Amino acid sequence: MKAGGGETPAPKGKGLGGEKLNTEKLKAEKLDAAGLKAAGLKAAGLNILAVDTTSDFLSLAVMKGGVPGDAPYEALGRRMAREILPRIDALLKGAGLKAEELDLLLVARGPGSFTGTRIGMGVAQTFAQVLEIPLLGVDTLTLLAAQTDPGESRPFHVALNCARDEVYHARFRWKDGIAQMEGAIALRRLETLAPEIGDAPVMLRRFGKEDGRAPGNHTAARPAANSRDPDTERRFAALNEMSPVHPRPDGKRLLAVGAPRFLARREGPWPPVLPLYLKSEAFRTWKGRP
Repeated sequence: MKAGGGETPAPKGKGLGGEKLNTEKLKAEKLDAAGLKAAGLKAAGLNILAVDTTSDFLSLAVMKGGVPGDAPYEALGRRMAREILPRIDALLKGAGLKAEELDLLLVARGPGSFTGTRIGMGVAQTFAQVLEIPLLGVDTLTLLAAQTDPGESRPFHVALNCARDEVYHARFRWKDGIAQMEGAIALRRLETLAPEIGDAPVMLRRFGKEDGRAPGNHTAARPAANSRDPDTERRFAALNEMSPVHPRPDGKRLLAVGAPRFLARREGPWPPVLPLYLKSEAFRTWKGRP
């Protein structure tokens, strides 16, 4: 029987079907994301569903037999709860998969909207429990970090602006093809954080209406007036903002981050997936809902 959300999914060094993974090749590839995909995901023949509802965008992705498939990304807003299950059903059918054939559920756990995050978490947890397969959560800041260039040699910061001058913040560094968080996610005031960041690169996301600079690029979204405070806006403008090499923090990024984590963790119980919610005030000022 497949492991539940809190159980070890397979013996160390074994795929989900019990087959031996090419661990020597994994070591040779230094456990980088590309190496894990080439040496492990295909060998294990993983079927994965990825779900992200932390914003107004429904982001899904599927992997069949270790090969990534479609990754729809659509603004649904208040229609999220009504549309998510039919969209998942259509995605699996398009990939030629049945829900019972899934081996792993990946879910974005936030920080994100209270209602949206709960929808995705609820659906993913239900699938994992009913199908008796592992559930792995990935935080939103790591997904944003995964949009940046793996060739970036300097430490960099990820900031998610939720209201006024408050940001969810974490520091990252690319190592062996994986964006690794250094420290923990913290809610900070930009006034005190900006001097600490200095001129270091920053991957910034601000919830709000897209400004047209990058069509479909949710990360580049800018609010009409998220803070309305000129000093705060000057601080944001002064950040050394990074240009993403992947345009959106979509299901493809969730697969790219979550699948290698799943293969790299071979021992011990799987930790519970706990949500992180944005402060509700951020979403009272979020404009441009469908």
